[in-house]
Amino acid sequence: MSGEAGCIVCSRARAVVAIVPIARGYALKIYECSCCHSTLQLVTRVTKAALIKQQADTLPQVEKQLRPPVRRVQQVFAS
Repeated sequence: MSGEAGCIVCSRARAVVAIVPIARGYALKIYECSCCHSTLQLVTRVTKAALIKQQADTLPQVEKQLRPPVRRVQQVFAS
């Protein structure tokens, strides 16, 4: 299986949503389909370096989604 798992429901590629370390050398990878939002959970064997790299890549995306939108009023007072 490559980096993405195919969706059984709609045959589209799933994207990795989260990676959770569960034991030494193993991680739970959660894939979600962007079309039908079905999820797939797989336990995979990973190296520590690969886990750190993947978490570092996904952290900025998660932080960006958690930030509230900047309102126009806040922009006026900031300048």
